[in-house]
Amino acid sequence: MSVIPVFPETPAVQSCDALYEEHPDPSWARRFWFSLDGAWNLSKTGRGGKNPSLAEPIEVPFPIGSEAAGLGSKDTGNWLYSRNFSIPDKPERRWILHVGACDYRARVFVNGIALGEHRGGYSSFSLDMSKALRAGENRLEILVEDSRSPFQVRGKQSFLPFPFLVWYPGIAGIWQSVWIEETGPECLAGARLEPDFDSALVRGRAWLVSDAWELDDRPVESSRSIAAMPSPEAPLRLEVCLRHPDGSQSYIEASGPGSDGRFSFEFGFDAVGGVLWSPENPILHPIVYRLLRGKEVLDQVESYFGLRKIEVEAGAFLLNDQALLLRLVLIQGYYPGTSYAAPSREAMEKDILAAKAMGFNGARIHQKVESPYFQYLCDKLGFLASFEMPSFYLPSCRAFEDYEAELRSLIARDMAHPSCVFRILFNETWGIWGIYGRGSRTRRFVEAMRVLAKTLDPTRPVIDNSGWEHLGGDMIDIHHYLKSPSLARAFYEAVKRRDPAVLHGFSIPKVLAFNLLYQVATKTRSLFVDRDTQIGDRPLFLSEYGGFGWYKAEGQAETVQLIREYTRDILDSGLFCGYCYTQLYDVGAETNGLLTADRKPKVDTDAMREINSYEPNSNS
Repeated sequence: MSVIPVFPETPAVQSCDALYEEHPDPSWARRFWFSLDGAWNLSKTGRGGKNPSLAEPIEVPFPIGSEAAGLGSKDTGNWLYSRNFSIPDKPERRWILHVGACDYRARVFVNGIALGEHRGGYSSFSLDMSKALRAGENRLEILVEDSRSPFQVRGKQSFLPFPFLVWYPGIAGIWQSVWIEETGPECLAGARLEPDFDSALVRGRAWLVSDAWELDDRPVESSRSIAAMPSPEAPLRLEVCLRHPDGSQSYIEASGPGSDGRFSFEFGFDAVGGVLWSPENPILHPIVYRLLRGKEVLDQVESYFGLRKIEVEAGAFLLNDQALLLRLVLIQGYYPGTSYAAPSREAMEKDILAAKAMGFNGARIHQKVESPYFQYLCDKLGFLASFEMPSFYLPSCRAFEDYEAELRSLIARDMAHPSCVFRILFNETWGIWGIYGRGSRTRRFVEAMRVLAKTLDPTRPVIDNSGWEHLGGDMIDIHHYLKSPSLARAFYEAVKRRDPAVLHGFSIPKVLAFNLLYQVATKTRSLFVDRDTQIGDRPLFLSEYGGFGWYKAEGQAETVQLIREYTRDILDSGLFCGYCYTQLYDVGAETNGLLTADRKPKVDTDAMREINSYEPNSNS
């Protein structure tokens, strides 16, 4: 196998220039990196990597189970990924391996030395490889284990050996980019910016990597103690560089590091012109974190931020203190031939642009967490997005632990994206059936995860259990696939008068009906609030509707006409802070997309844009 190129020479201090768009994660990018995407060797193994089979080539990041991977392997088993890479002789440098996502358990070895392991198919992880490396050629191996366990966080990957209903063929192994970065002997683990809109100030902090490298990428407040370290002649310092709208630059000297390895700094909104991020004006402000000892650059990370404020108030969703109508479309993140992995960055961008061309201002990313690069594109293009944790399907201590660990890691990784405007923790009670028991451990777990999400990130509203039994949260969302506009209008009227038969109810019969008959959503009204929960002034959000093509609607109306009538009725009801149409493109048996699975239009783009431009009580 070919050896990848070595790094360029480390430069002097760089200017605060444009965003580094070629990097897999422009929100936390070092200049000195190289990609490990491309050709790897893959061997099927026994448990623990024993008895590997003859290696076959695989293209990373296309996952095992996808056509593009070039293998006949199924999505359950044990595999060994391997490839070589080369580094220059730089004994005073760190070399950090980043894996965007690998489903489900990964153990990493460099030159036969075990570096660590990670569980979870959606969160990123990073490892310091420095102590295991040698100048010149090195060997990297990632031992992967995956199963169809319903206790795993798996989203819509089928937990059966075959796809069924709305659950699809599973994947295994690496499905997002892999890369290596070079830093100095000291480096940054992460940074966080907290805008204070009342004071028009941004308060920031950054922290050094711990001695024992954390697996989760940029863990929240991971830090090191430096109190016992000998004091060198030149102390560590952090310089923060901002670029002004006129192209000039300013430099902020952060205070610290403290004994916990943390730096702090602040600057006014006016330092970047005070321009706020919005879908209409998605302005991103570059920021560079530069760790120095004297004049020596030990580490330099490029990032960006958008100034924007999200609130929910009096039944409305507010962006920058203005009511914003959420006009979303559901996206499941599947690609023909490559499954979970986008075939290219251009393919991700085309999906976003197709949705925007139809007049949608954002997407509900459903049962999947997309790559940081996808979220960067949403930031750059002004496309709102949800964060939704994928589901497990049976509750257990291990399911709860793995879910919480992944939730923590993903919130830490994706905190900075201005396009991400709310979080969904669970979907339609999948995997959390125990919430019906008032004192059940599952119910306590769901409530604890809602509190955890708000504690880790108080800036975004949280939906606890999308579409079905809500125990709390900042927004109440509803799913319905009622098969005629008249049924939908009657449902809205019942919600408006707070009809208990619609709002509350014991839902085990609904769960059984949904799973056994699969038709309940087209025939009955959704019960969507737990008896102990009051809607109050929390916004109502219709987060799934439409689905034409997946079920049969009454009458002979064309799809576009049905979408028009349903959407106008939603807005004319005056109930909702927004809607989410199901869905942008076909996935598996769900042939209800506005595009086919290979992204060919099924409806007229101009007609959809006109539908999504409708204002209630207007004459249009």
